[in-house]
Amino acid sequence: MRRRGEGMTVFSTPVSFRRRRNGRSKCLGGQGPRVGATIIPCALTALIRHSMIFLRFFIHSSGSVMAACIARFATMPLLLAGLGALNAAASESDPLVTLESVVVKGQLLTTSPDQPYSVQQFSQEDFRERQVSQPEQLFREVPGMEVRSLGYGGVANSMTLRGFSGGGHGGDIGFVLDGIPLNEASSHADGYADLNVVIPLELRAMTVFKGPVSALYGNFNRAGVVALESRKGGQYAETDLSFGSFRTLDAQAAAGSKIGGATVNAAVQFYDSDGYRPQSRNNHGTVSGRAAFDLSGKTQFTVSTRLHTARADTASVITQAQYNDSANFLAKDPHVQNDGTNKGYFSLRGDLSHSLSPDLKALFFAYSTTQSFTRTFTRLTNATTWQQRSEDYVRDVFGYGANLNAEKQLLGKPFNWVAGIEAYDESTRYKYADALNNGSFTANTLTAGVNGGAGTLNRDLTIRSASLLAQGEWVLDPLFRPSFGFRRDRISGNCEQRGVETRTGASAQCGSMAAFTVDTPKLGLRSTLVPGTLEARVSVAEGFSLPSDAAKFTAGLSVQPTKFRQTEVGLTLTPGTAWFVDLAHFKIDSRDEVALIDSATLTYANIGKTRRDGVEAQIRYTPVEWFEASAALARTHTEVIESAPATPYLVGAEITGVPKTMATLVATVRPWQGYAFTAIGRSIGRYSVRQPTSASSGAMYYDGYATIDLMASYEPTQAEGKRQRYYLKVANLTDRRYATSSGVSSGVQTYNPAPPRSVMVGASLDF
Repeated sequence: MRRRGEGMTVFSTPVSFRRRRNGRSKCLGGQGPRVGATIIPCALTALIRHSMIFLRFFIHSSGSVMAACIARFATMPLLLAGLGALNAAASESDPLVTLESVVVKGQLLTTSPDQPYSVQQFSQEDFRERQVSQPEQLFREVPGMEVRSLGYGGVANSMTLRGFSGGGHGGDIGFVLDGIPLNEASSHADGYADLNVVIPLELRAMTVFKGPVSALYGNFNRAGVVALESRKGGQYAETDLSFGSFRTLDAQAAAGSKIGGATVNAAVQFYDSDGYRPQSRNNHGTVSGRAAFDLSGKTQFTVSTRLHTARADTASVITQAQYNDSANFLAKDPHVQNDGTNKGYFSLRGDLSHSLSPDLKALFFAYSTTQSFTRTFTRLTNATTWQQRSEDYVRDVFGYGANLNAEKQLLGKPFNWVAGIEAYDESTRYKYADALNNGSFTANTLTAGVNGGAGTLNRDLTIRSASLLAQGEWVLDPLFRPSFGFRRDRISGNCEQRGVETRTGASAQCGSMAAFTVDTPKLGLRSTLVPGTLEARVSVAEGFSLPSDAAKFTAGLSVQPTKFRQTEVGLTLTPGTAWFVDLAHFKIDSRDEVALIDSATLTYANIGKTRRDGVEAQIRYTPVEWFEASAALARTHTEVIESAPATPYLVGAEITGVPKTMATLVATVRPWQGYAFTAIGRSIGRYSVRQPTSASSGAMYYDGYATIDLMASYEPTQAEGKRQRYYLKVANLTDRRYATSSGVSSGVQTYNPAPPRSVMVGASLDF
């Protein structure tokens, strides 16, 4: 994106915690993850461990995450006043704070102009200019990326990228915050990631890497990685307050300052809405904080934390008949019960950064996360029967690692590299029940459900991983700037039954997981063909996915992870100051897809291949200061190349959830000083929602949609650089009736209705 000139209350959510059974590590001796155990400083690891034990006890005793720290939305004016006072006090006693940030793993490479693959970055200014309540609202401006909103508060949406449709709600896209993964190994879906825990106003940047191109990240990056980077250092106090349709309120605030010997960054967000459908009230609150201490001229220690709570009522999906009924399009199906979600999240992290020399820096980190998530959901279990299911997760994560970041010379040429090790231990208490009556067990719940419903599960799932990584860029010549990367992941785990389970069959298996060792190389080249005008790039990279939970905890499993290989070529053209054009062609082939070939003997095999290929374009045109236009365009083809012998009819079928075409057009005019008017058009093409189920049955599709959004803003000139921006946003200007997502449940096509026309007004203010 080109920048110019260039009361309601938040519910408190109970969180339950339990002691970790695995992964207890000691600085000297003891049992626990071995990779890096002698590298992480004892004090850092002990701080995380003992702080988490204390906080779990404190939060559990209080009975509420939010009650322990922030009580009600009524405290927001006091928080805003405090931000202003903090900034004013710092201004009187200190000059502008410009403390250098702690190095995030691979920071030199993720912002490098020599990257040989497709990368798109959003800046802090982009978040404020678009006035978003969630970081994912900017994804529509990434060519080939789509958010298929489910409309369920507190639940991650599904996202499409590079021909994969399972990001966010599944594990196709990796999400990391300051280098730490947000994906959940064994939560609602393998790799589930909820971006609601991130506050847009706290971010310095968000970078989208397309495909499995970075060695800095392992599992869940087959479609790409979204790297979020928080603000570090600086002196500021900012707010963004908006209110609008459906009694929706979004209040964000962020501040940075120097207090004594510490550099502090903090942010808070409260979001509350009645929702645009019956039974769709939802709200969440998030608080994040970071404090950095200079221990010496070469060493810095940082501690950061995050607290999030969310609660929502949800109205589930609608069927084709209701989709066709304009009068009842947004209504709740009468079969839907008291569905909803409830989530609590807490994380604590420590970083130690030390400069070994002017061009070599070491970073150590340790972090822990504890989380609870409960969801009830009513859906079709056969053509006529709706049943409510319940899923409950209590998740604990502990991770640590060390890496070296270097700006060196090799043969007299710049050579930047990062190398590191890291380990993660994730434990999840998982409970599942079906055939509920408004959240309560019935006789059918304990007899494996009826009419297509599943039985109960009550188990502990543990996933452990240890990784080695290295990545580098060598600027030999403007025409020849090679890049390489390599990553080795070793992942193991275990499933242990903890209570009564009535489910049977393939999805009920619970045993030790075979250890998988996966190597994923990356290689690329970037070349300046015409200085200042034309850049070319080519890359080859591999990624992987583990078998699903249903498969990987099956005793005697003898399959390998599925591998994905991406090849990409691209051109970046900048003919003068008015134009920017980036073109890319990609192909991603999978091999060794994991399939259940005999359900009676629970036999799995590596059989199956797929192909995803497409063309993406990003275009910006800025002929004059008062006008700019941009386009994010993509055309994607997906296909099953090889299938199991029992399903030959799948060969040639499309992969579900991937639109053939995606386009976002943005135009902004600034007719007068301080005024801006922006129009955003979005078009999503047809996509498959179900592959053929037999040789005689065809695929099912959703035809897509097109929308227009408008935004107007006024930003008066302010003294001392303090920003004031007042804005009006209109979403779905034409009040189009469409679905943000469509799928199939027990053979019946279902839809998630999109919001009707909505209006938000707000103010973005600096203090």
